[in-house]
Amino acid sequence: MSNRRGAAGESGEYQKIPLDQIEIGESNVRRRDITVDLDGLAYSMDKFGLQHPIIVQPINAISGKYEVVVGQRRYLAAKQLGWERIDTKIKEERLNEFDAKVLSFSENVQRRDLSPRDKSDTCSYLLDQLKSPRKIAEHLGITEQTVRKWLGYALVPEMLKRLVDRKLIKVSVAIRLAQFIPDEAKAIAIAMRIVGAPKTHIDRVLESMEESPESSVEAIFRRAEELKRRKKIIFILPEKWSYAMARAVDQLGMTPNEIARDATIEWLQMTRY
Repeated sequence: MSNRRGAAGESGEYQKIPLDQIEIGESNVRRRDITVDLDGLAYSMDKFGLQHPIIVQPINAISGKYEVVVGQRRYLAAKQLGWERIDTKIKEERLNEFDAKVLSFSENVQRRDLSPRDKSDTCSYLLDQLKSPRKIAEHLGITEQTVRKWLGYALVPEMLKRLVDRKLIKVSVAIRLAQFIPDEAKAIAIAMRIVGAPKTHIDRVLESMEESPESSVEAIFRRAEELKRRKKIIFILPEKWSYAMARAVDQLGMTPNEIARDATIEWLQMTRY
């Protein structure tokens, strides 16, 4: 038995479909960490049932088979449990690759966070289609700054990405290392020395690196130790310049502290203090 329902702009048919008639579609944006915690998901589905039907679309009019657009982990957990059928919502009209990837991205981010590589791959694909980080942000329902972050991650060398995969460094650290240190071996050397370090120390090392990226690794870390003794200065900006700061933060992808620091250093150098 099936019934038609759906949100505004959506239509689809809900019914149980045999698992052997379902395949994982190419449009799924989750390519990595697919089976992470799958046992836990299977346990939950076995105990409480399937809380949200998966979304599928017909592969073609002849085969009678469907591909998963959203819910591949639920589909795999159902197979692991030996289920014969699974609740699905069938898209009445087949989605093109673009719309399927957007839907898959949005659904996966809401349920279980995607890997950094999957986010980066998706944003890179959408950039080819939309030509604008702003438009990508609108389609995915995230900020433009977040989109630029994942686009930047696409340029990070493979060895740094592996450290992120192993949760030894954060995505933001990998991006900053890649931006300022083109020598991959040097970037890796810096990354390995800050693994497990307190955030304050990591921040000092990265700041030292950005001040003088051509310096040796040892020199960067010596400068980081010197930064322990720096002074904290608080700026109070008039309203007009507060708005200007907010625009700069959005456009440059930097923090207010970083912008104020760089502007102050530049002025001090220009005025020869």
